[in-house]
Amino acid sequence: MKDLFEGAQYIMDRLEEAGFQAYMVGGCIRDLLLDREMGDIDIATSALPVEVSSLFPKTIPVGIEHGTVIVRHGAVSYEVTTFRKEGKYVDRRHPSSVEYIDSLEEDLSRRDFTINAMAMDRFGTIHDPFGGRQDLQNQLIKTVGNPVERFLEDPLRIMRALRFWSVMGFSLESQTKRACVSLSKELREIAVERIAVEFTKLLRGMDAPICLAFIFEEGFSSSLPDLERYKDRTDHLSSFGWTGLEKDVERWAALLFLLGVSDLTGFLKAWKRSNAFIREVGLLFRFLDKDVRQPVYLYELGEERAVSCLRIRNLLQGKEANEELSDLKKSYHKLPIHSRKQLAVNGRDVVKSFEREKGPWIQEILGEIEKGVIEKTVQNNKEEILSWVRSWKVK
Repeated sequence: MKDLFEGAQYIMDRLEEAGFQAYMVGGCIRDLLLDREMGDIDIATSALPVEVSSLFPKTIPVGIEHGTVIVRHGAVSYEVTTFRKEGKYVDRRHPSSVEYIDSLEEDLSRRDFTINAMAMDRFGTIHDPFGGRQDLQNQLIKTVGNPVERFLEDPLRIMRALRFWSVMGFSLESQTKRACVSLSKELREIAVERIAVEFTKLLRGMDAPICLAFIFEEGFSSSLPDLERYKDRTDHLSSFGWTGLEKDVERWAALLFLLGVSDLTGFLKAWKRSNAFIREVGLLFRFLDKDVRQPVYLYELGEERAVSCLRIRNLLQGKEANEELSDLKKSYHKLPIHSRKQLAVNGRDVVKSFEREKGPWIQEILGEIEKGVIEKTVQNNKEEILSWVRSWKVK
């Protein structure tokens, strides 16, 4: 974090030496005040994008149409954005126009929540025109200005409000909460991919059980992909230990299992999840009703996935998330093999033993050999395996 701040300090110093205003803004100030680890630092300045680019040797005009230039300092990227005010939002995401200004307060006024509308200068002075610091102390999520206007500009802010509630354990300020509920149908206008990002972050939060209950109780589920049909299967969502999970694939697999989703692929495609993600969630989901400590399941899953499965199963059974995980890992490492490549025989050996034309049957036989070796029915020795395989013909 020290290097991150030093880089931001350098950029602000350079901008101010050139006669411009410069402040760290947004989530980094919120996280600083909460003593939380921050992912990045954004900087707001009175300098125009072309002026920012001229002051630093390494810049990327990634969002220059909206006033943003990425400044590279060391190995870190900083988004440096010109103070601006925005026209009406015509597509529920982007403003119709952007006008550069020289007022920090007016720039902060366009932001979503008060806790994200603070700035800090290079001397460490906090600028907080909308009471974000007090809302942090009161653990409140409150929009900057009228919540209806903020949410109609970009309804994704409704999901962001729920996400902040879940992750930070804060409460929604009363007017903000009412606006979230009354405008929840506006989420239907938002790209599913954007909603999925916020929903995934929500599942990581300490208050995920409360937020999930809120989503179903207040009708949000009718505006979120494929959730409404499961509104009567939510009994176990609030009692499940979501914070015991460590990966997003675990969280989604647990969600689908708790809701009793039968068409996993269809559900996740409705959420626009990638094929790779669907495969990973599907693998975990398929084993959640099995004892993954059994050697054949351990082998099929691999260590990492088996750990994920057991973690979910533990929580489903009311146990501690990491119970018996060390024993599971030891069992995995004691398996005779960990992949088909480690078998003492290959497809050519199988063909010679059966004296048949090549075909799909070879993979089936190799699968049986894998199972036999894993279950220690036969040793992973070429002669023993081939003798064992030849005995099948006799039978």
